Amino acid sequence: MASDKEPSQQSEREKKDSSGSASEQQADVNRDAERVVADKAKRQSRSDSDASRDLGRADVGRSGAERQAEGDERLRVEREASDEAIDAERTRTDAATEMGRTHHQASAKSSADLLSREQESHRKTQTALTTREEFLAIVSHDLRNPLNHISLAAQELSEGPGEPQEVKEIAASIKRSAGEMLRLIQDLLDIERIAAGKLVLHYEKHDVCEIIKEVVNDFKGDAAAKGITLTAKPEAGCDDVICDRSRVQQVLSNLIGNAIKFTPAKGEICVRCARTGPEGQDVQVSVSDTGAGIAPEKIESIFQRFSQINSRDRRGIGLGLYIAKMMVEEHPGRIWVESKLGEGSTFHFTLPVRSSPTS
Repeated sequence: MASDKEPSQQSEREKKDSSGSASEQQADVNRDAERVVADKAKRQSRSDSDASRDLGRADVGRSGAERQAEGDERLRVEREASDEAIDAERTRTDAATEMGRTHHQASAKSSADLLSREQESHRKTQTALTTREEFLAIVSHDLRNPLNHISLAAQELSEGPGEPQEVKEIAASIKRSAGEMLRLIQDLLDIERIAAGKLVLHYEKHDVCEIIKEVVNDFKGDAAAKGITLTAKPEAGCDDVICDRSRVQQVLSNLIGNAIKFTPAKGEICVRCARTGPEGQDVQVSVSDTGAGIAPEKIESIFQRFSQINSRDRRGIGLGLYIAKMMVEEHPGRIWVESKLGEGSTFHFTLPVRSSPTS
């Protein structure tokens, strides 16, 4: 048994000896590598020291004057570089300052010019306003008064007993012309009031049927002179309307006057009114004619200022419908037109029955 253990123990010792020998060999290799590195570092250090020493010896070999001259040269070069940098920076700064000054002067001049233009524009506006006010004063007094006298005189002649029929017809024509001029003057005055925001309406309760009959009677002579039949067919229930009576009369006058202008002889014009809207809350007034009608492309712009149904027909200056629209919408109501070429047109507008826009 003892002889069997001994070979096993001997084998273990051989393995340990072999392992220890390998470790020692690796340690020796590492030490050799470290020595090589250390020796290389020492040689480099020695070489650097020798070079420094040689440089020192060379410097010692130069005279003090040479070293001083070299230092002065370095200082001169540095100063020149510094001076060049300062000059360049000063040049840039001066250029930027001059540019800023030029821009400021240009801006100041531009502001001064703008102020001057605004002052001139304001002066012209004030002059224009003064001129317009003077014009309105002339129109409202110096033109309307003579026309009123002409109209009254013509009416007396046309209705006076004993006057020849020919004189009466001429007088009636003069009265119609004077009436058209008075309506045109009123339109011009109203345009100015609308533009200035000074249009004022006076609301009271009125019977629209009575207003329609009154305006239709005023235009009977004009319609008859052209051979046109003008009738009023208001329906019951159009009373108790809150409106400005004179402005509703003006709207109707503009619409009927236009219908007479564009309706041929033997044509017909009819003015109606009826309750409309939910629960009859509005009164709708309609002026129908058998005229030439309005082209579809004109309907959208017919209520604009200076709009003309026919550019070749200059009867009027295109203010009547615009003013009518302003008056109706102020109540408040709405106005529109239905028309077919060759069949005639119908203008409609609505008015509130029992409530004013300020209540």
